[in-house]
Amino acid sequence: MKDIPVGLCWGTIHHANLTEMIELAGRHGFPTISVPPHLYFASLDAGLTDRALRRLLADAGVRVTVIDAIQKGLPDMPPEPTEFDGHVIPKFDVETCCRVADALEASIINVSHFPVGPAPVERMAEAIGPMCRKAAEQGMRIVLEFVPNTGIGDLGRAFAIAQGCGEPNCAILLDTWHLARTGGTASDIEALPTGTIGAFQLCDRIEPPSGQAYVPMTGRSLPGEGELPLGEIIAAALANNPAITIELEVFSEELREMPLDAAAARVASAVEVWKESLAAG
Repeated sequence: MKDIPVGLCWGTIHHANLTEMIELAGRHGFPTISVPPHLYFASLDAGLTDRALRRLLADAGVRVTVIDAIQKGLPDMPPEPTEFDGHVIPKFDVETCCRVADALEASIINVSHFPVGPAPVERMAEAIGPMCRKAAEQGMRIVLEFVPNTGIGDLGRAFAIAQGCGEPNCAILLDTWHLARTGGTASDIEALPTGTIGAFQLCDRIEPPSGQAYVPMTGRSLPGEGELPLGEIIAAALANNPAITIELEVFSEELREMPLDAAAARVASAVEVWKESLAAG
């Protein structure tokens, strides 16, 4: 596993703009990135063009894999923007996310039902099916990110919704954090039909003390600095779909407080140490 490429999700250095994120990924050896639509539109507002962004990506040797995420058009999803760490993040529909994916030459678009509560599988599948068909018109794939206490609450529900859609370009985004929080294991991944996993978000986790309140988008650990059997989980995911890329999503107070370059260097160093430990067995 030492040779597995590991990319960078926007959440790991969410205080960077898109230009900074591209440059940091290239400088610190992350070959892929996931990008939220709001960073793309902020770049346009700053005067960049699609052509300029694609040139930045090419020069850095970085590829965008996942646009994160479709939220509009899902059951019970309020229209108001989400506030996170002082940032106001609008909700985007499938048409807008397809536009961003086309501009940045990405082929995967995530669907996130966070922070809405549970919804029936049938309602979720009915809403997501047309999104899949719209994405398919542009040769893109939809992935469903399961998050506890949402309409895509765990791996099993994500699979049921993907099956309910009946669309061949609908798959699952596997996030090790949410897999652990829902009690999922590598065996659950191994039980899935081949090709079910379409994207992978990586972090480590330390089990919190009993009774501690959960705070979303905080507290994640870098690979090798937590307790999860990441090697087993990754092996199961790659066996399911060898074509997936792996991107780090580590919402961390430590990284948030560091200068951008220092944060990216910290992440890159931790990944290398973790890979060495995997290689050593």
